[in-house]
Amino acid sequence: MMRSRQMWQHMIMCTVLISLCLAGFSQASETDKKNESTIERLVKYSEGMAGIYIKGRWGFIDAVGKHVIEPIYHEVKHFREGYAPVKLDKKWGLIDKKGRYVVNPRFEEGMGEFSEGLVAVKQDGSWGYINSDGKMIISLQFDETKAFKEGKAAVRIKDKWGFIDTRGHFVINPRFSDTGSFNNELAPARIGKDWGYVKNDGNWSIDPQFDLALNFSEGVAVVQDDSKWGVINRDGKFVINPQFDGGSPFVGKLAAFKQGDKWGYLNKKGVFIIAPAYTNASDFSEDGIALVEQAGESFYIDTDGKKREGISARKLIVPKEPTIASLTIYDPAKDRVTDRPAAPRIIQNPLNSGAVAPKDSRQPLIIKAQ
Repeated sequence: MMRSRQMWQHMIMCTVLISLCLAGFSQASETDKKNESTIERLVKYSEGMAGIYIKGRWGFIDAVGKHVIEPIYHEVKHFREGYAPVKLDKKWGLIDKKGRYVVNPRFEEGMGEFSEGLVAVKQDGSWGYINSDGKMIISLQFDETKAFKEGKAAVRIKDKWGFIDTRGHFVINPRFSDTGSFNNELAPARIGKDWGYVKNDGNWSIDPQFDLALNFSEGVAVVQDDSKWGVINRDGKFVINPQFDGGSPFVGKLAAFKQGDKWGYLNKKGVFIIAPAYTNASDFSEDGIALVEQAGESFYIDTDGKKREGISARKLIVPKEPTIASLTIYDPAKDRVTDRPAAPRIIQNPLNSGAVAPKDSRQPLIIKAQ
C-alpha cells in the first residue's frame, strides 16, 4: 500500500514537472515569436549590416539577422568603410561594427556618412569634415555638404554648389544650382532647371538637358526626361529609352525601376529580371541584398528575387511629403525629406536610407538621406 502511494506521488510529480516544462517551452516560444515580431522597420543592408527599429530605438543586425548592435539609438545611418554615424541623446557620434564609439557623441547639429576616411559634421551652424579619430580635417565653413566620392565632395556656400578635395581646397568653384556626387569621373549638376554631367575639371561632359539626373554607376546613369525615366551612357545617349515612372542606379548589374505603381529590377538591356511587384524597392547592396516592401511588409530579397526568410518588418511608414521620384540616390540639399523643396530636387527612397525614430507612433517616419 505504501509502495503504491509512493508510485502515485512520483507519477503526479513527474506530470507536474512535465507540465511546467511544457508551459515554460510554450512561454519561451511565445516570447521568441514576440521578439521576432518587434522589428518594426528595416533599412537596406550596407557592408553586411542593416538598421532595425524596435520599440522606438535603432540598432543593427548582420547578414543572417543576428542582433549585433542592440537598439539604443535615436537615429542611425549606413555603415561605410566600417563606421556608422549614430545619434543618442541629441548628439551624433561614430561607431564601429561592434558598437564601440570611435568618435564620442558630441555633435548636436548633424553628421553625414563616412566615406574615403572623412565624415561631414555640423557645429555652430556650419559644416566641416573630421576623420575617424574625431580630428577636424576641413574646418567648419560650408552651408551644406555631401560625402566624398572619388576624392571630391560637393559643398554649398550660400546658394551655389562646388567641389572640394580632401584638403578642403576648391577644385570646381561654386557655380551650380545643385549637384550629385562623382562616380565614373562624372557628376550630375544642375544649372537653372536642367541637369547634365560635369567632368573632373568642371566642364560639361553631357550638357544640361534632363529633368533630373542620378549619379553614374557601372558606366551608365539613370535620368528623367519629360517625366519618364531611362538610362544613358557616358556619351549622353539613351541605352534604355525613357519609359518608366521611377528609377535607381545600377548596382551589381541590376537597378530598381518603377512601372505603373510597382517596382521591379531591370538589367542593362532593359529587361525585368525581377518582375514589378513591390510598392517600394531599394537598390542592391554590395552583398546582393535589396530591401523591398509588399502588402505593408518590408523584407529582403536576393538577386533572384527570393525572399530571405526570418527577417521582416511591418509598420513601414514612408514620408507623406511629395517627392519628385520615389527612388533615387541622394538628397542634394536638405537633411530631412520633411523639408518641402521650393525647386525640384532628388529625394532619397526611404528603403535606401537611414532613419529617425518618430516621437510618437502616429507621426510619419522621418527618413534620413544618404
